[in-house]
Amino acid sequence: MTFRILATALLLMLVGVTLCAAEPLSPAVGLTASQTQERATLLAALAATRSDAEAREVEDRLRAFWRSFADAKSMELLEESRQSQLRFDYDEALLYVKAVVEHQPQFAEGWNELGYVYFLAGKYDAALAAIDHVLALEPMHYAALAGKGIILYYRGEVAAAQAPLKRALAIDPWLKERNLIGKDSVPMP
Repeated sequence: MTFRILATALLLMLVGVTLCAAEPLSPAVGLTASQTQERATLLAALAATRSDAEAREVEDRLRAFWRSFADAKSMELLEESRQSQLRFDYDEALLYVKAVVEHQPQFAEGWNELGYVYFLAGKYDAALAAIDHVLALEPMHYAALAGKGIILYYRGEVAAAQAPLKRALAIDPWLKERNLIGKDSVPMP
């Protein structure tokens, strides 16, 4: 176990991810020791990726890891929400995903899905509140950080969008939204 922790820390240092006192690998809420180790290994693998395709594969594994904390009822509700989203019925999708976070309030990925559906519904303030909840539970959730940056960016708060986007990029060097970093204005439609 100690060897794996040292190997993970070494891998993070080799790829240029700084484990500083201000923000070491921020702990997630409610993980066991083995889950904490799996998370650290996945985040180290993401930081070490050398291509977009490699990053997407590790991102998929991280999403599966985060989703693995859903119980059967939450998984059923998430699937109902997804079906509603496919019909562009965001009001119905919100009902299902709100039920997820009420049922399993410590489930970070449920909150992330809630933020995403609020975003799809154009309810940006509610989306940001849900994202803040995600980050309280899982501070290394690069997708939630990117989502926060995107919402701020498209609301015209370009300067404020930079911090969450840069933090997400520090976790995922192949972040799809990396092109928004350093932009000083929102493109006109």
